[in-house]
Amino acid sequence: MRKLAMTNAPSQNPETARTALYGDLTGRFVHNLILESCHKNAARTAIIDPSCNRRISYAEYGELVESVARGFAAAGVKPGDIVAIFLANSWEFCVAYHAATLAGAVPTLLNPTYREREVCYQLENSGAALLITDGPNLDGINLASLPNLRRIYYTRQPASGAEPFSNLLIRTAQPLPAPSKASGETLAALPYSSGTTGLPKGVMLTHSNLVSNVYQLLGPNGSAFNANDIFLCFLPLYHTSLPMSPLAGSSAARGRLLPFE
Repeated sequence: MRKLAMTNAPSQNPETARTALYGDLTGRFVHNLILESCHKNAARTAIIDPSCNRRISYAEYGELVESVARGFAAAGVKPGDIVAIFLANSWEFCVAYHAATLAGAVPTLLNPTYREREVCYQLENSGAALLITDGPNLDGINLASLPNLRRIYYTRQPASGAEPFSNLLIRTAQPLPAPSKASGETLAALPYSSGTTGLPKGVMLTHSNLVSNVYQLLGPNGSAFNANDIFLCFLPLYHTSLPMSPLAGSSAARGRLLPFE
């Protein structure tokens, strides 16, 4: 295995080099990083999904994100709405996440092993308007008591009362909203804590929070990634420490993400 070299910015004070960022955060949204990489590296592979043996190029990934974002908007998603993602690691998780932020919505991420009590609690507490999941995840779960939940989509296996995720991929001219607030004031994720000492609580992460994570990874004291690297994502994508930083980081480095499940 190739050892990744560490590089330092020679002109920086050693006391501050460790926390130096790759670039200016001003006005940077997570989906900006993704879509820019998709345009710059169109022919390269962005994601390798072993759960369905699918490889997705950067060009295709950008098209998927934009299509689903417009699908969300056409389905009535408004800026600030909560879109819940209740999936195992997969390309659909990644697309749903970035499409939600592009549509101005806020993704809330659920552990795919949750059962009815945990699922209903998070959906109700967050006020989720849409749910992206898959049929087996909803076995034995009744969501009828959630008045804010307007629509449910399944990715691969049908579920009662749910629409196919492919409906969101139907091309539409639905316009996408422009950001109304600065990136440091706009939420990019609403993961929930584990609830160790009580009920889980929503953690409000802004676009600036997540972009800074990526810029720290690529910063002058970061790792020397290159376009041939594969980022093995062995952690669950729903995890509070991981709201899509791996994909954004691998995209910025022109590498490939392997969302190991």
